[in-house]
Formats: sequence, structure tokens, C-alpha cells
Amino acid sequence: MFNNKLYGALAVLLLAMAACNKPADITLTNEGSVYMPQASGTRAKVDLLYTTTNTRTDLVFGAAYGGMEYAGSDIAVTFVIDSAKVANYNLANGTNYKLLPAGSYEYTGLSSVIAAGKTSSDPLTLTVKTNTIAQGVKYMLPITLSSASKGTIIDNMQTTYFRFDTLLRKSTDVTGLASITVSDENTGGATANEGSLKLIDGDVNTKYLFFNWPTAFANNGGSWFQLKFAAPIAIGAYTFTSANDAATRDPKDWKLQASNDGTTWTTIDTRAGESFASRFQTRRFEVSAAPQPYTYYRIFMTANGGSSLFQMAEWRVIRYD
Repeated sequence: MFNNKLYGALAVLLLAMAACNKPADITLTNEGSVYMPQASGTRAKVDLLYTTTNTRTDLVFGAAYGGMEYAGSDIAVTFVIDSAKVANYNLANGTNYKLLPAGSYEYTGLSSVIAAGKTSSDPLTLTVKTNTIAQGVKYMLPITLSSASKGTIIDNMQTTYFRFDTLLRKSTDVTGLASITVSDENTGGATANEGSLKLIDGDVNTKYLFFNWPTAFANNGGSWFQLKFAAPIAIGAYTFTSANDAATRDPKDWKLQASNDGTTWTTIDTRAGESFASRFQTRRFEVSAAPQPYTYYRIFMTANGGSSLFQMAEWRVIRYD
């Protein structure tokens, strides 16, 4: 049989203990603060994709209301493009970002509202024109939350450093669609172990080599090797791979030229004073002229590293899609 008095006493004791252990209202240190969510971690580090049909990349930025609650009333927020912060970022992080050029981006606005009952503002859009920026350059665009009509702005989440380290371009190696001829052939002929066919065989461990560089220069002002395609094709880049042996045999000064008849040539890229840091190094060169379709492409080389011999492991041509 239960002791009713004992049972009642225990119930009162448990209720009292529960009352003593009731937690205080939960609050956070950033309650009521305003910040940029994009400033967190690596959210602002972006790889850009550029194709001939996609020349723009859209990003969003805005402000958020911190803590467990919603904004009690509308909070107006404004932003600025904070270009001066690029130098400060580089100094603090040991980087070498360049300011994204003004003509390479646009935005839908620099002001928004965190509406009452919401935790984030209507997003603003930053559009980067990927066809206007250079490949191989690291760009940055700092955007700072400059004001909020209510709340305290969190200092270390006030600026989003949009960082563009990589410009990705969809490309196709089209070298295999062409046939090769050269002005100066290896003494063993095109099919020899170091003949001209090795220049486009896709193997960096083979090479094209010829011995009469001084004669080639004396007769033609240089030496050339060229590709012929079955139909005109537009080239956006090309690569050279250095061969084994001496660096003095590497190409140094040259022009990339294009033609539709193999007789009249247009120079579409010029290089001078180039060098290769190591053997079997592949270097990529962007064509300086806007890609146009041609049937023939040739490298007209006017200087090597100083040797009486010339060599190169691979020459590849790239089409951008």
C-alpha cells in the first residue's frame, strides 16, 4: 500500500528541484548583430568557368541577422566596393591578388533590406564577365558591409573578399586533326627517332631535333614548323614541352602565324626571350589575337637558346569550346 503523504512530499520536492534547474533564456554573443555570410571560410573563393557560350558568372552577396531571433523590424543595409583592401589582404596573407578591373564586373545594387521577421537580406548579384579577364592572374574584389540601420556589424565578417584564383576554360587539344611539315628536317627524315613527326606524337619522352640552325637562320631568317587542318579551325592557345639534353636548344623567340592558303600569313601571337626552367616542362601560351578559323598554323622561330641545334619534345594546339 502506498503512503500517500510520502508520495505527495516526493512530488513537491521534484517540482521544486525542476524549478531551481530551469535554464535562463538562451542568448548568443552575436544576438542582434549584422554580418556578411559570404565572409565566412572559403565561400568567397570562386573558380570561374568560361566557354564561348558562357561568358558570365553570377555570384550573390548580402547581409544576415545574427542570433536566435528574427529581425524585429526592417534593417536597411548598404555595401561598398572596397578596393583599398586588396593591398591590405595581400600584406596580411602573403598573396598577390590584383583588383578585378572595373569593366570586368557589374552588380544589381549596393543596398538591401533585412525585412522584419527575416534573418537575411534580399540577395544582390555580382556578375563577373569571364571573357574580359586574363588567364593566369589572381583577381580579388572586396565588398564591405558599410552600414546597417539597426544592430552591430561584426568586424571580422564585415568584408567579403571575392577571390578568383582560376579561370577554367573548356578546351580541346586538336593537334591530332592536322598533319605536320617543317622547314628543317632531321637528317634521318620525318619518321626517324628524332624526326618531325615526334613533335606531335603526344609523347614528351620523344623529340624533334635538327642540326642546321645557323643555316636555317641564314637562308630564311629562322625556321618553321606548321600544321595543316582538313578544314579551318580556331586556335585559342598552344603548348611547348622542352626536350631532354641542353636548354640552349630550346625555342626562345618566335611567332605563331596563321593562313588559309599556306602562302599569306597573319601573325596571331609573338613571343621573345622565353625560356624553360627544366627539362620536359610544358608551358602554355594564350593566343593574343581573337581566335579566328584558319587552315594552317605555323611557328616561325627566329632564335633558340644559343646552340647550333634545335630541339623540342611536343607542340600542341588548343581549341576553346
